[in-house]
Amino acid sequence: MSEPKFLINNMTSLNYNPVPFDDTYVLYDPQDPISTISVYFSLLPIGILIFYLSWFIVTREIEPVIIAGGQVVNDIINNIVKNIIKEERPLAIDGFQSNGLRSGYGMPSAHSQFMGFFAIFFTLKIWLNWKDLTCIRKILGTLGVYILGSLVAFSRVYLYYHSYKQVAVGVLLGTAIGAPYFLVTSIARSLGLIDWIISWKIVNLFWVKDSTFHSPLTLKEEYQLWEQIKENQVNKKHK
Repeated sequence: MSEPKFLINNMTSLNYNPVPFDDTYVLYDPQDPISTISVYFSLLPIGILIFYLSWFIVTREIEPVIIAGGQVVNDIINNIVKNIIKEERPLAIDGFQSNGLRSGYGMPSAHSQFMGFFAIFFTLKIWLNWKDLTCIRKILGTLGVYILGSLVAFSRVYLYYHSYKQVAVGVLLGTAIGAPYFLVTSIARSLGLIDWIISWKIVNLFWVKDSTFHSPLTLKEEYQLWEQIKENQVNKKHK
């Protein structure tokens, strides 16, 4: 059914130029299995942002808020650098990165820069903050974040959104931002700035805490803690 003529006229008079909300809009070849898998890795940064939000909601730790803030700074820098360099993407045909919604500069790759920041921040966190983890767990954790970062970078090249040079620069720039950001936030903790922020009354309403210098409880430890609480409750009832 066509729209009423008066509605179309009003939309035109208001200079209404709608575009789809396409943050998850990724073009790929459905006949190519690697291309299909690459889509999911290309969408991984969005999943990580959802992880940050879930981490905060479930644990009320301030750490995911700090990391997400760093990712926002990282993205702003990416846009600034892109508009300074103005390097085109490797494939630009009409409708695909040329005269379309995804037209934009490719140097450096935002996805790769995101993962570079993510990988270095969590590597430093694993080795410097989570002191209770075994060496094997630290090595496996480090390998895990860098493998994920590499797969995301590869997906951007395979899907023709970026060149190897653009993803390499993106990873390096993200790493160069993530490492000092980790250092700055660590200094802020040492100076008591983070403790001061979480002492605010409005922050206390959300029960926000900061236990970043402690390893997270394992499922076994959480279960043992739950058993201990349950046992204490039973003992109180029988007193």
